[in-house]
Amino acid sequence: MNAEVVADSVNEAGDRLTTMVVTLPRSALAELNTHRVFSRNSASSRAVPVKRMIEYVQRSPYVPRAFSVNKPGMNAHEFIEPGSPQWADVLEWWMESVETAVRQARAGLELGVHKQEVNRILEPYLMHTVVVSSTEWDNFFDQRLATDEAGAPLAYLPIFDAAAAMRDALAGSTPRSVAEGDWHTPFIAKDERDVLEPDQVRAVAAARSARVSYFTPTGDRVVGAGPSLEADLRLCERLLDPGQGSAPHLSPFEHVATPATPGSGNFTGWRQWRADVEASRSSREP
Repeated sequence: MNAEVVADSVNEAGDRLTTMVVTLPRSALAELNTHRVFSRNSASSRAVPVKRMIEYVQRSPYVPRAFSVNKPGMNAHEFIEPGSPQWADVLEWWMESVETAVRQARAGLELGVHKQEVNRILEPYLMHTVVVSSTEWDNFFDQRLATDEAGAPLAYLPIFDAAAAMRDALAGSTPRSVAEGDWHTPFIAKDERDVLEPDQVRAVAAARSARVSYFTPTGDRVVGAGPSLEADLRLCERLLDPGQGSAPHLSPFEHVATPATPGSGNFTGWRQWRADVEASRSSREP
């Protein structure tokens, strides 16, 4: 479980916009996605070959740090943890399920089933990487970090742990002051900001935010920068014009934003570059 702030900005009105890279169990992704104040781009099971996914699951499967004890209702109050009498048996059960999923994934591959279906079988045993940007965090933390009277998490344990990592990352980061007309640009180093043209900075930031969709958990690619600035600029162009009749992929453009009142999309005090891109495209349509 990990969260790392990659861009942190505050405008003159005090509205803070933060982008972070979050790694959490794939099983907790739905719990994150229910919060509409977040702009997100996410690693894609459809983009990673099955063989690579199998290699990763075999080498580093996700194993819960604790298993919930069964009881009526949706909230667990007790957990089977390392050192518990049942831990060895429960861990063996979990690892057997990992082996079963791997066998079934191989069988699907041999049958010619596409990776977008086969990889779903492996998802419960995968960690997942997400780029998240938001100006609003309090409700998420209040909901996902709530505990009962005994201090047990009320949320699903993996999203509780992810939220705790995100809270700590946010608390440990100092935002950069961004004046009107300047931009919040994730994954851009200071020296790049100094030498690139403003439109190039925005394009590279959007492309690097999108690159998480192609991230392979084996480490073949990394979140953020591509092999060159030219590759990032080309990726931005492909997002705007994928070709083959596909619609543009505009969600990565939400992570790039400039101070504005009242804001746009799901941001307060910031206008997403996506709004400008959509307005420009609409003005060109007949």
